[in-house]
Amino acid sequence: MFVVIIGPAAAGKSTLARRLSEEDMLINLDAATSSSADIDIRRWVKVEEIQRKYGLGINGALLKSMEIISEMEEWIPEGGEKIKFVDTPGQLEIFLYHGMGKKVVDKLAERDIVTSLFVVDALEINSVENYLSMLAQNAMINLKLGVPSVTVINKIDAVKREEITKWFDIENLKKMMEKGDALVSLASGLIDYLEYTSVYQRPLMVSAKTGEGIDDVYSAIYEVHCSCGDLS
Repeated sequence: MFVVIIGPAAAGKSTLARRLSEEDMLINLDAATSSSADIDIRRWVKVEEIQRKYGLGINGALLKSMEIISEMEEWIPEGGEKIKFVDTPGQLEIFLYHGMGKKVVDKLAERDIVTSLFVVDALEINSVENYLSMLAQNAMINLKLGVPSVTVINKIDAVKREEITKWFDIENLKKMMEKGDALVSLASGLIDYLEYTSVYQRPLMVSAKTGEGIDDVYSAIYEVHCSCGDLS
């Protein structure tokens, strides 16, 4: 199984990837960052070399690197018993707005089943707007990639748990939004995205730093591919 770890910069993707892959395999697809992963894409593609070759800035070079990677197969391992965790770059737009992320997932799916982990920073879930924005991004990832997706709220050790769990009650969320301003009212339609994410079925709150909740992530990864499991 391949598990593609996706999320915005600073959400803790790489720390979570290292934690999850301790007994399995880690693949680094960030061509800008050196890694001790079992397979490091920088063996073949380096952002600084792409910048020099094509005269690109860092953002353009990151996009170009993913374009190159999506056409390669050298970095993709064959099957095996181990889960292969794929750590992706911090540019979430690669998977939201460009086709390279889909190409990468499709290549992996030719060899094994694929799950995506959408990693969210618990510190960023501090308002109705931010929470609903996270749901919308998650739903877009599901639709774009076409593979089962599990939402993971990371850095739970840095916040009060009740500050996160209050968002999971839809009726309570609607009541909070009734007290909001026009912007919040406009965002109310995003509540419908909730049913397209795993947050609704089973909110996963973890700490890649301490290891809290890691076992629950493993369980969810297996359940999304089990005909008898529905993340409930």
